[in-house]
Amino acid sequence: MITLRLASLRTALLLTVLTIASLIGLGPAMAAGPPVGLGEVPVHTAPNAYGPGIWHHAKQGKTWYGSYRTFPDTSAYCIDAGKKSPLPKYFKNAKADTVTSARTAWALHEYAGSTSKDVQAALSAMARLDKALPHDHKVPPQKPADLGKKFAAAAKKHSTILAEAKKLAGPYTLDISLEPVMRMPVLEPYSAPESAPSPDSWASDKTDKPKVLGTPTDEATLTVSLLSASGAQVPDVPVTLKTTGTAKAPTTVTTGKEPVTTTLQASAPGTLSVTASAKVAPQTVRVFEPTSGTRVQRVITPDAPDSVTDKASLELSSQPKVTTEISDQTPTPGETVTDEFTVSGLIGDHAVTVEHTLWQTATAPRQGIKNDDAREIGSVTSKNVGNGTHTSDEVTVPEDFRGWLYFTETIAGDKATKEWKGIHGQPRETGFVPWTPTADTEAVLEGTSTHDEVAVTGLRPGSEAVLTITAYHVEAQPEQSKEPDGTELSVQDFTVNADENGRVEIDTEPIDMPVGWVTYVTTIEGSDVNKAWTSDWGVPAETVHRPPEEKPSSPPEVPSTPPEEPSTPPSPPEQPERPDAPETPEKPDTPPAAPVAETPAAPETPAAPAPSGELPRTGTTGNGMLIGLGIVLVGLGSTILLISGSRREKD
Repeated sequence: MITLRLASLRTALLLTVLTIASLIGLGPAMAAGPPVGLGEVPVHTAPNAYGPGIWHHAKQGKTWYGSYRTFPDTSAYCIDAGKKSPLPKYFKNAKADTVTSARTAWALHEYAGSTSKDVQAALSAMARLDKALPHDHKVPPQKPADLGKKFAAAAKKHSTILAEAKKLAGPYTLDISLEPVMRMPVLEPYSAPESAPSPDSWASDKTDKPKVLGTPTDEATLTVSLLSASGAQVPDVPVTLKTTGTAKAPTTVTTGKEPVTTTLQASAPGTLSVTASAKVAPQTVRVFEPTSGTRVQRVITPDAPDSVTDKASLELSSQPKVTTEISDQTPTPGETVTDEFTVSGLIGDHAVTVEHTLWQTATAPRQGIKNDDAREIGSVTSKNVGNGTHTSDEVTVPEDFRGWLYFTETIAGDKATKEWKGIHGQPRETGFVPWTPTADTEAVLEGTSTHDEVAVTGLRPGSEAVLTITAYHVEAQPEQSKEPDGTELSVQDFTVNADENGRVEIDTEPIDMPVGWVTYVTTIEGSDVNKAWTSDWGVPAETVHRPPEEKPSSPPEVPSTPPEEPSTPPSPPEQPERPDAPETPEKPDTPPAAPVAETPAAPETPAAPAPSGELPRTGTTGNGMLIGLGIVLVGLGSTILLISGSRREKD
């Protein structure tokens, strides 16, 4: 009886213990799992020992998929499933060993600080399944995807993190490079290419050398890329930059899914250098052995980040460029011109010396080619000029200058400066002084026609010119003026070519010369080389005069009824011939002078004075002739009477 009672008491005591254990939560776990020695026993007296995670009940025992708070400043993950939980008390003064496992190391580096139980369960699974790490599992490790519905979200995280680790895990390569920023080519060249020995030879260079598409500037492009072991770009990693020879350079850049670029500006000619560094995920994990206790799990923690660095440098020299414009594109001989020039391409505050040369040529300049007749007029120097617009000193244009003139610029090369040579014939650098022809003319009158003899001087030698010569007629003598007047008699055009002295002579076609004055006006048409010119109207040398013809003397006035002639006295009767009568004397050729009349003849009326401008008329008038005829007849009659009376006396 006593024995039975003792057995009953022991049984009741055991049932009481089991009941209490069941009430505090230990009963089901113990009942559902294997003996305590084959599984991890949750330590409820140390609730801060566990981070986020999920318990798993395996056949072999209960195990924790999640992080542990073995260490106060980082998460720990067991690598011996089924052993005792890695409580902090078991790892006092523990020393870590490192094991290389790039993917697990990357995963812990990226996600160990997560508060998600699914993420931490996924990390725990990676640690247990990592073959690169040592293990002493009492409960077989499994992928979250094999642990049931409770681990569905953890399974997704495990798959994602594992894929990322394969792509982004180290070892890493930080790669930086520096390339000069090139200036884009311009449509209008200003200097000879680098390969040309002079500023003139490049234009005719027919070689097949590749052309340089631009020139370096004071800027450089920095390219930064961070590559994983798989060759993928690793994004979102800050990169620290230390630069020399730059102005206002950034101190950090952040990597991206593509290489990242930024522009650096040099502060002076010389070396521009960059040192880049970045903190990246480690390739190792830290493994801790417990320092006390038995059958305690070993754990791993993330290792400290690794550092990667790279350097790049670039030698930069000033690459000057000069654009210019002559101060006056139509300068006056004897006056001065300057070179308005803009310098660019110098690095920082770098200053250079610019040589300006003023050239002259009698033939039109061609861009990029030095003409055979190009001659230097003069040169000036601009010292210590930097980037920006400047004005050169003055250069005097010769007094007798005619033709084209232009500037070229030169910057000598040195270690810090690329040589610059400007080309000949830049349009904006070019001025032009036209030839100024004049004409000496002489109008010629020959009878009733006139023409003009023209001698032109001052034309550009060998140039073509068009002359227009216009004849004007006026009644009154012209007075010289700029504006023509009168009636146009003719307009004659001539196209001529000047000789080597710029001279040409022509004669116009004769034209009829009317009474009055004719004056010529000569016009030289302007061209691209010769200035237009027109003579004055009424220049004495260009004017001829034809007076009206002299009028003949007026004929004698004839009365409407001629006066009656006096009657001829009757002839005396014929006397019979006598044999002894003397012969009749022959009539003399010239009749004897008539006897003077007893009454003197009335004096002749003096002739009226001749009209003004006409000579007095001379010669016999009509009245005088009648009077003389009457005297002759009277004398003849008296003579006959005398002869007849003499004969009668003799008889």
